[in-house]
Amino acid sequence: MSKHSAIVGGSTAGRLLACPASLARTRALPPSADAPSEYADEGTAMHAVMDLLMRFRVGGVDAVEPAGYVGQTFHDRALTHDHLDSMIYPALEHLQTLEEEYAADFPFHVAGVEQRVTFPGIPGAFGTVDLILQNERFTILVDWKFGQGIGVKTVYSDGQGAIVNPQLMYYAAAALKTKPGLFARRRIVVAIVQPRSLEPLTFTEITRREIKNFVEDVHDAVLAAVDRNPPLRKGEHCRFAPCKIDCPLWTGAVLDLTALKPVERTAAVKGPTPYGEYLARAKALVDTVVQFKTELDSQMHAYLENGGAIPGWRLKDKATRRAWVDADTVYGELIELGFSSDEIFRAPELVTFQQAEATAKRLGVAIPDALRVAPPPSGTTLATTDDPAPVVEPTALVERFAASLRLLQQQQAGK
Repeated sequence: MSKHSAIVGGSTAGRLLACPASLARTRALPPSADAPSEYADEGTAMHAVMDLLMRFRVGGVDAVEPAGYVGQTFHDRALTHDHLDSMIYPALEHLQTLEEEYAADFPFHVAGVEQRVTFPGIPGAFGTVDLILQNERFTILVDWKFGQGIGVKTVYSDGQGAIVNPQLMYYAAAALKTKPGLFARRRIVVAIVQPRSLEPLTFTEITRREIKNFVEDVHDAVLAAVDRNPPLRKGEHCRFAPCKIDCPLWTGAVLDLTALKPVERTAAVKGPTPYGEYLARAKALVDTVVQFKTELDSQMHAYLENGGAIPGWRLKDKATRRAWVDADTVYGELIELGFSSDEIFRAPELVTFQQAEATAKRLGVAIPDALRVAPPPSGTTLATTDDPAPVVEPTALVERFAASLRLLQQQQAGK
């Protein structure tokens, strides 16, 4: 089941508020193929780990060692020590810091994990809150972010003043409406924990008046969005908006390269200069092109997977990384080559290819290729028509899905 509303959700609330026209323009696009990125899959897996750990707290178990789950599969991958060191342990540490900030003499307990909530006044509008903490004085809504690139803050500036992240305001409004008892006689705090960001923990207290105003603003934005001529605005809210592929505010900026108007380079001086203004224009244009390319690639991929044709382009299988075959086979083969147990396992995981190759080189042996195999392709990617990789036809995608469905049915029937 989807975790996001098709009308307005946490991730789209800010875009709808800034550009009501984005709703109709996004709906008018062809349906996109459900092909999440590697980064999205990694984030989903780490969310699953945190969900498990937080559910133990719901049951009254506060100290569960995450290392005990290394090797267990979450979403689509096995949990590794690197996952723990770079994301899970830091997330837990920042969560502890957040709790200490508001705990005083009242320790927190987990009141909700992956809590589905409905937004007031808009049929079909819902969202999912990652974590809800509660003590005698505060209710805290926590949103996990495991991305490494763009940092997401609880409070940011829109150029005119400080604004609370619309996604968090959406969750707060929906949670207050769905679970009012969690907020009775308590102050409300929203927080983002993003371990690999430059600011891994940001949080702020919000008032019920702010939530009420936000709900009214969203209602107004929805009404504007379904009007005959909704407002169209360009800004930071467009970064992940698929509708910018044919938005005149974007295509005009991308195609009008004459707007750059190069000037002669001059020495650096304090204060405005024609060359400094040129650099600002160039940077803005390049950033626009980069965002436009990302969305264009996504739309091309979806169009081809839905059976469309694009001159000069086609689909090919997405490259997959090789992985060890089953641990028992690897262990037996490497022991015969002269490896010790400590050179095969970094408990409870197998060592990396690089570590195994270093040991093999020292022993003067070669690791059989059969021990390291590439898993079946998990998706497709764009390729030019002269790419030597095999062509993947849309019909093949349907057949793969049907085969996967049959396998799942067989597995369920065998239970």
